[in-house]
Amino acid sequence: MSCIHRAPAGLKLGASLVLIVGLAALPAERAGWGLCALPLLLLITVLARLELKTQLSRLAFALPFLLGVASLAAFQPHGLRTSLGLLLKSAISLFTLQLLGSTTSISELLRVLRLIKLPEPLCDAIALLARYSSLLSDEARRMRRARAGRTLRASRWRLWRALGSSLGLLFVRTVSRAERVQIAMRSRGGG
Repeated sequence: MSCIHRAPAGLKLGASLVLIVGLAALPAERAGWGLCALPLLLLITVLARLELKTQLSRLAFALPFLLGVASLAAFQPHGLRTSLGLLLKSAISLFTLQLLGSTTSISELLRVLRLIKLPEPLCDAIALLARYSSLLSDEARRMRRARAGRTLRASRWRLWRALGSSLGLLFVRTVSRAERVQIAMRSRGGG
């Protein structure tokens, strides 16, 4: 366990929030100043003994979403500059949150969020999300395995169609499971 992992969760959360709010406050034409935080974030990655390749691949996974949000700004006056600034600030903010999540357990984060008096329903929602995200990924893995067993060799179109159907089915199963959990919680006197 590295010194970054051992650092207090409140300190890591506070530093992350300061950086993200500072980036959000930067005007779009000054977004390049956000690159000053990048060496610090890379140093934290090295000190935390996290693989940079893994961190960057996770960031690349979110890139289409970041590009989608940034492309909306392209239709404003000074669109390209605003769009690039928004993309840069969003990517650095996401990398910051990714480092926070990689070096701090969800239970520590929840403890700090409750200490700073974040509304309890929001803390409960975060706890449930953390608890059931592994359940959701297991369900998706089982569905992917079943789909692979049914389709020996198919065209790209059929694979995309099967993926769309699987995502729809996963959504339906998730909603169904959430309803069952809610019924169980209510029967025990919960929310």
